[in-house]
Amino acid sequence: MNTVNDKNQNASISIECPESIVVEKLKAIYGVDDPRFKVEPSAWKRPLKWSNIIILTILHIAVIVCYVDVCFSLFHLETALFSIIIGAMSGIATSAGSHRLWSHRTFKARWPLKLWLLIFQAITMNGSTLAYARDHRTHHKYSDTEGDPKNPTRGLFYSHIGWWLVKKTDSVKQAGRKLNFSDLYEDRLVFLQHKYYIPIFILFGVIIPMVIPVILWNEDPWLAFSICVVLRIFVILHHLFTVNSLAHFFGYRPYDFRIRPADHRFVNYISFGEGIHNYHHVFPFDYRINDRPQWELFNPPVTFIRVCSLLRLAYDLKIASPAVIKEIVTRRGVQTLYDPIRSLKFRILNAIFDWIIGISTAIWIIYPALIFKLATKSVIYI
Repeated sequence: MNTVNDKNQNASISIECPESIVVEKLKAIYGVDDPRFKVEPSAWKRPLKWSNIIILTILHIAVIVCYVDVCFSLFHLETALFSIIIGAMSGIATSAGSHRLWSHRTFKARWPLKLWLLIFQAITMNGSTLAYARDHRTHHKYSDTEGDPKNPTRGLFYSHIGWWLVKKTDSVKQAGRKLNFSDLYEDRLVFLQHKYYIPIFILFGVIIPMVIPVILWNEDPWLAFSICVVLRIFVILHHLFTVNSLAHFFGYRPYDFRIRPADHRFVNYISFGEGIHNYHHVFPFDYRINDRPQWELFNPPVTFIRVCSLLRLAYDLKIASPAVIKEIVTRRGVQTLYDPIRSLKFRILNAIFDWIIGISTAIWIIYPALIFKLATKSVIYI
């Protein structure tokens, strides 16, 4: 029994809506063979993807070893700053490039910008841009159903990283075959990055980040590898994964309360601006993270896109019109959660606070090592 409260008419209407009736009506619309309705076996009864299991196991063991070593070793401050900078750039490249440009086509880019985005996206170890966009489009089309590669209804762990550990279900494969990815294969730079992803990752994601600190400021090679490769990849991967997991389980849904994706401020911080997820799933064609002035919230990718637009590297930026947003919020949203426009003073102070908290949260991995060194009265860095 679902109850719909209409505040405008001061009435309460009860609607009998058994789930079976809803499913049958949806089957009549989409067809009984649609991937949404196919019942798949438990995630862990499916064939395992051993290559990913081995890689991720090695990564997480290496993270423990490297982090302990960093806590007991002297490293150059420049090494930590360099790792943070390239990590941030790779997160921005994934969000602005693989996500907003190639998955949703929210703007257009000239080839120098495309090349930069593809190189820095590759160093995340999150797979090629083509593979990312292909899975992400399927995720949006069949969100939270059996056709969703990251289906959160299978649990928090599955939507976070578990879907990487098992092979795709027949429903996911069938869902993908229904979509058109020709633009991705026809984009020469995207296709080349996909074809040569492994050597590109090894060169730009492992060798160069390790060699630069060694050559420029004489960092120890092992510490350069630990800080600029292992720890950076670990942090960025899990930051990006939280959008698929936490943002589909927790948060507010001011734009559409009927869907799982939610706006989550903490996820927005650690994912570099991808946490306003309810808005994104309602308006995936919008390059912004919400309908407010973009300086008010921590969102480096959108700021990056706007700067690129000023430099004529990005153009044709798409946004949802205020009239459409208002209509959607009125019909599907939660008015009490839709934050009203505040005074300019409040907005400026809130923006300063949000950007400071966002930057501080995004670099959380340095804090345990810093606390340990302070507690043991060790030299923090050279």
